[in-house]
Amino acid sequence: MWRTGCSPKLGRGDGLSAEQLNSFLRHVGTEPALQRRLRDSDATAAAELAVSLGFDVAVGDLIRYKARATSWQLCDEELAVVAQWQPSEQPYWWQYIWSQ
Repeated sequence: MWRTGCSPKLGRGDGLSAEQLNSFLRHVGTEPALQRRLRDSDATAAAELAVSLGFDVAVGDLIRYKARATSWQLCDEELAVVAQWQPSEQPYWWQYIWSQ
Protein backbone atom coordinates (compact mmCIF):
# COMPACT_ATOMS: atom_id res chain seq x y z
CA MET A 1 0.00 0.00 0.00
CA TRP A 2 1.26 3.51 -0.79
CA ARG A 3 0.97 4.73 2.79
CA THR A 4 3.48 2.30 4.26
CA GLY A 5 6.29 4.88 4.19
CA CYS A 6 4.51 7.17 6.64
CA SER A 7 5.72 7.28 10.17
CA PRO A 8 3.02 8.02 12.74
CA LYS A 9 3.36 11.15 14.83
CA LEU A 10 1.43 11.33 18.03
CA GLY A 11 -0.67 14.44 18.32
CA ARG A 12 -0.82 15.19 14.59
CA GLY A 13 -4.29 15.89 13.32
CA ASP A 14 -5.80 16.14 16.78
CA GLY A 15 -6.52 19.07 19.09
CA LEU A 16 -2.91 19.32 20.25
CA SER A 17 -1.51 20.23 16.83
CA ALA A 18 -4.39 22.65 16.20
CA GLU A 19 -3.70 24.26 19.58
CA GLN A 20 -0.01 24.65 18.72
CA LEU A 21 -0.83 26.17 15.32
CA ASN A 22 -3.35 28.58 16.85
CA SER A 23 -0.87 29.58 19.57
CA PHE A 24 1.81 30.17 16.93
CA LEU A 25 -0.55 32.36 14.86
CA ARG A 26 -1.60 34.35 17.94
CA HIS A 27 2.07 34.93 18.77
CA VAL A 28 2.88 36.04 15.22
CA GLY A 29 -0.15 38.33 15.33
CA THR A 30 1.50 40.37 18.07
CA GLU A 31 4.75 41.03 16.17
CA PRO A 32 4.77 42.79 12.78
CA ALA A 33 8.29 41.53 11.98
CA LEU A 34 7.15 37.93 12.40
CA GLN A 35 4.07 38.65 10.29
CA ARG A 36 6.35 39.83 7.46
CA ARG A 37 8.51 36.71 7.81
CA LEU A 38 5.47 34.44 7.75
CA ARG A 39 4.01 36.22 4.71
CA ASP A 40 7.28 35.53 2.85
CA SER A 41 7.35 31.85 3.89
CA ASP A 42 6.45 28.72 2.00
CA ALA A 43 5.15 25.75 4.00
CA THR A 44 8.58 24.48 5.01
CA ALA A 45 9.84 27.91 6.09
CA ALA A 46 6.61 28.62 8.00
CA ALA A 47 6.94 25.34 9.92
CA GLU A 48 10.62 26.05 10.62
CA LEU A 49 9.71 29.52 11.91
CA ALA A 50 7.08 28.03 14.23
CA VAL A 51 9.53 25.44 15.58
CA SER A 52 12.25 28.08 16.06
CA LEU A 53 9.78 30.00 18.23
CA GLY A 54 9.03 26.91 20.33
CA PHE A 55 5.78 25.75 18.72
CA ASP A 56 5.26 22.14 17.63
CA VAL A 57 3.98 22.90 14.12
CA ALA A 58 4.83 20.71 11.12
CA VAL A 59 4.38 21.27 7.40
CA GLY A 60 1.54 18.77 7.60
CA ASP A 61 -0.30 20.92 10.14
CA LEU A 62 -0.17 23.95 7.83
CA ILE A 63 -1.30 22.05 4.75
CA ARG A 64 -3.89 20.02 6.68
CA TYR A 65 -5.42 23.28 7.93
CA LYS A 66 -5.86 24.44 4.34
CA ALA A 67 -7.29 21.10 3.22
CA ARG A 68 -9.27 20.14 6.30
CA ALA A 69 -12.58 20.56 4.48
CA THR A 70 -11.56 17.74 2.15
CA SER A 71 -11.67 14.07 2.92
CA TRP A 72 -7.88 13.70 2.61
CA GLN A 73 -6.35 11.65 5.36
CA LEU A 74 -2.66 12.08 4.59
CA CYS A 75 0.22 11.61 7.01
CA ASP A 76 2.77 14.40 7.58
CA GLU A 77 5.27 12.93 5.10
CA GLU A 78 2.62 12.84 2.37
CA LEU A 79 1.51 16.38 3.13
CA ALA A 80 5.14 17.56 2.90
CA VAL A 81 5.26 16.07 -0.61
CA VAL A 82 2.02 17.89 -1.49
CA ALA A 83 3.61 21.14 -0.29
CA GLN A 84 6.62 20.51 -2.54
CA TRP A 85 4.28 20.09 -5.53
CA GLN A 86 2.83 23.56 -5.00
CA PRO A 87 4.15 26.05 -7.54
CA SER A 88 6.47 28.65 -6.05
CA GLU A 89 4.06 31.44 -6.98
CA GLN A 90 1.24 29.65 -5.12
CA PRO A 91 0.01 31.82 -2.26
CA TYR A 92 -0.43 30.19 1.12
CA TRP A 93 -3.32 31.02 3.47
CA TRP A 94 -1.02 32.33 6.21
CA GLN A 95 0.30 35.00 3.88
CA TYR A 96 -3.06 36.83 4.02
CA ILE A 97 -3.90 36.86 7.73
CA TRP A 98 -2.45 40.30 8.44
CA SER A 99 -2.52 43.34 6.19
CA GLN A 100 0.82 44.52 4.88
